[in-house]
Amino acid sequence: MAEETTGVRITQQAIYAKQLEHGETLVKILEKLDHLDEVPSRLREVELTLARLAWIEKIAYTGLAAGITGLASALFSLLVK
Repeated sequence: MAEETTGVRITQQAIYAKQLEHGETLVKILEKLDHLDEVPSRLREVELTLARLAWIEKIAYTGLAAGITGLASALFSLLVK
């Protein structure tokens, strides 16, 4: 007695279509991954730029602190007289 099997018929055309689909997906993935080798160097450049700009923030806070101290001492000298 022959066994009855239910299955899906797979043709060469279906296999070829699936290969094309996988190929297109692979191309899209490679396009997205193409520039990832440049990421570490770009991050390093950003870090160096931020390090160069950090001194500006220090000078601004130093100036602000000096201004507040000068204002406080001026007010104190006015109140003491």
